[in-house]
Amino acid sequence: MDIFTRNNRSTQDDHFSDLMFGRKAEPELQKEESKVDYMQLMVSVETLMGLYDQYKPAIQKMNPLITKFLKND
Repeated sequence: MDIFTRNNRSTQDDHFSDLMFGRKAEPELQKEESKVDYMQLMVSVETLMGLYDQYKPAIQKMNPLITKFLKND
């Protein structure tokens, strides 16, 4: 038995390997492609950018306070 080929062998009764390393995940049968609604994604991104623009002044006012807090460590 060759060292390099014995690890490629898989047996059903290899309880030690299952215990030590867990069972290998069996390949799933062709996963269905995820369907992405790009229009909904773009609407969500637009909403997030609008919220960011709305809260940007508040974030800029809090930034010095946060940096001062972090420097006091």
